[in-house]
Amino acid sequence: MLFTSFEFIVFLCVVFAAYYLIPKRFKQSLQWVVLFLASVFFYYLTGVNNLIYLGTTITTAYAASMAIGRLNNIQSEFIAANKAKPESERLSKDAVKAYKKANKNKRLILLTLCLLVNFGLLGFVKLSLFGVLGLSFYIFRSMSYLIDLHRGKFSQQKNPLKFALYVSFFPVLIQGPITRYEETGIALFRSNSFNKKEFSFGIQRIMWGFFKKLVIADRLVIALGALNAAPETYRGIYALMAFLFYAIVLYADFTGGIDITIGVGQALGIPMKENFIRPFYAKSIAEYWRRWHITMGEWFRDYLFYPLSTSKLMMRFGAGLRKVLGSRGNNIARRLPVHIATMVAWFSTGIWHGVSWNFIVWGLVNGVVIVLSLELEPLYKRFGKALPRLTQSKFWLCLQIVRTFWLMNFIRAFDLHRDVRTTLSLQLSVFTDFRWAKFMNEGVSKLGVSPTEYGVIAAAIALLFIASYIKNKTGGVREWLSAKPMPLRFTVYGVILFGTLIFGAYGLGFNANGFMYTVF
Repeated sequence: MLFTSFEFIVFLCVVFAAYYLIPKRFKQSLQWVVLFLASVFFYYLTGVNNLIYLGTTITTAYAASMAIGRLNNIQSEFIAANKAKPESERLSKDAVKAYKKANKNKRLILLTLCLLVNFGLLGFVKLSLFGVLGLSFYIFRSMSYLIDLHRGKFSQQKNPLKFALYVSFFPVLIQGPITRYEETGIALFRSNSFNKKEFSFGIQRIMWGFFKKLVIADRLVIALGALNAAPETYRGIYALMAFLFYAIVLYADFTGGIDITIGVGQALGIPMKENFIRPFYAKSIAEYWRRWHITMGEWFRDYLFYPLSTSKLMMRFGAGLRKVLGSRGNNIARRLPVHIATMVAWFSTGIWHGVSWNFIVWGLVNGVVIVLSLELEPLYKRFGKALPRLTQSKFWLCLQIVRTFWLMNFIRAFDLHRDVRTTLSLQLSVFTDFRWAKFMNEGVSKLGVSPTEYGVIAAAIALLFIASYIKNKTGGVREWLSAKPMPLRFTVYGVILFGTLIFGAYGLGFNANGFMYTVF
C-alpha cells in the first residue's frame, strides 16, 4: 500500500476515526491499541515475508531489552541497598566499581548478541536478491532503543505490544525518520485528544507531501529514467542534466514521503523530528549532511562515530602516535583518530544504502571530502581574514551554496548509476564531451516529458522555493498561512490540492512509483 495510493487515504480516514472516536475514559488504554493494529495491518499488506522479518526484530530486541533492563534494575537495587547500610558495612569503592563493571559486561554481551543477529539479518537481506521494505529503518530504531537502554537513559518498556508499536508505528515504518524512543515513545502511549489546529496542520503537511511526490518527483523521474537508460548516448550536458534531475527527484520524493509521515504523526498528536532542513542551502558537505536525512546522520554519529572516536582503541592509537612522532605530532595524534572514525562512519553509511561498490565509493567520497574540509579549515579562516569583504558578501555565500550543490550532485551520481565505471565516465564527459550541438538539435524532446509537463514541474519547483523562503523568514509556512485572511488561505490550499489532482502523476495507465528510500 503506497502512501500516495487511494487505499492509503481510505486507511488513514479509518485510523483517524477509530483513534479519536474512542470515549475519553478509554483513550489511555485503547488509542495505542488502534495504532498497533493499524501498523500490523499496514505492514501485512506489504507481504507476509516482510511481517516475518519485522516480527524477528521485535522479538529479539524485546527479549534483549527485558534482560538488559533487569540487569539495570538489579544494579540500581544493589547500589541503593549498599548505600543504606551503615558506613562500616558498605562495600569499598573498588568493590562497587568491580560489580558495576561485571554487570555492564553482562549487558554488553546481550546487546552485542542482539546487534549481531539484527545487523546480520540486515546484511543478509541486502546481499540477497530480494528486498524487505523498511528493514534498516526499524532495525536502526530498535537497536538505538537497546543501546540507549544499556546506557541507562530510560527504563525498559515491559509491555511487548507497546514495544512492538514503537518499532512498527506505520508512518515511520518503511522510510523513516529514524525516531528515538524518548522522542516518540511517550506520545505513542499517552491519551491524545483531538486538536483542531494540530490535525489541520497535519493534513496540510500530508497534502504538501503528495504535491511534491506526484507533481514533481513522479513526473520528472520519467525524463531521468530515459537519461539513465542510455548513458552511452546521453553524455556531457545530458549527464549534467541527469545529475540535476536526480537531485530534484530524490529531494521531492524523499521529503514528500517524510512530509506525509510527519503530517500523519501530527494529525494523531505524535510529534516527530524533522528529517530535512533546507539542504540545498548548505555551504559545505558537512553542513549538507546536517540538513539532509538528519536522523540517519545522527544515528551514525551517536552510535558509531562518537563511540569509535572516543574508544580506548583510538585513545591508545593516538598515544602511540605521540610516542612515535614526538611533540610535533600532537596535532596529528589528535586529528587522525577522528578522521579514521569519520571514514568508518561514512563507509558504514554507504553499506547501509547498499552492499555494492557504487554505494561504498559514494560513502568514502563523502568521508574524504569532509576530512579534507576539516584539514583545510585553517586555510579557509586565513583566507576569510585576508578578504573579509569578499567572504562576508552575499556573492560569496551564493558561490558556496552553488559549489556545494554541484559537488553533491557529482557525488550523488554514484547512487544514481550502480556501475562505478559508468559513473566516472559520465562525470568525466561533462568536461571532455559536453555535446552542446547535440543538445541544441535534439534538446529534451526524446526524454518522454512534454514541454507543458516541464512547465508544470518548473512552476511546482518555484512553489517549493517560495515555501522555503517563507519558512526561513517566519519559522513555519503553516503558521504564517494560518494568520492570513481566509480567502488567501483557501486559495493556497486549493492550489496545492487541485494542483496535485490535475497535474499529479497517477491514475489509470500510470505505473505508480514507490518511494525511493523504502528499498533501504
